[in-house]
Amino acid sequence: MKGLISFLLWIAVLPVAHGANDKTSQTRWEEDPAVLDCQPRVLRLGEPLTLRFGPGHGAEMSIWRVADQRPFFLVVQGPPADMHSLMSREEFAAAKTVTLTPDTTGFAWVYDGGNEKIFTLEGEYRIHVSEILESERGGHTCSVIFRQGAR
Repeated sequence: MKGLISFLLWIAVLPVAHGANDKTSQTRWEEDPAVLDCQPRVLRLGEPLTLRFGPGHGAEMSIWRVADQRPFFLVVQGPPADMHSLMSREEFAAAKTVTLTPDTTGFAWVYDGGNEKIFTLEGEYRIHVSEILESERGGHTCSVIFRQGAR
């Protein structure tokens, strides 16, 4: 039953987690460093990722790993019982910065998903913040490229 529920949730939030800004999606994700800034933009193996937040960044956060189209939820309303949230929605809404380490996990919002390390595959990662991720309201986004090698 848990697997079916996870799968149905994944289908429901796929366009939201992906952050598509195309003609088929009504969800809008804006890039505005005054609201969400990700540094460094090229993340190397072992380095932390620092996220800086401005007013109105929201109370929830997810990361979309483009390489395998895998959504990870870090802060969300009504998390699954086995999800290890990064922090509460209230703490996140009040945060000015968050540092994600190489060991940071997110809840893989896929069939039979669970808590997994996020930065494991090279390529683009899209960070999304919103008041409510599981809606068409959208929010703010920024992208980083993860590289496992020194250069």
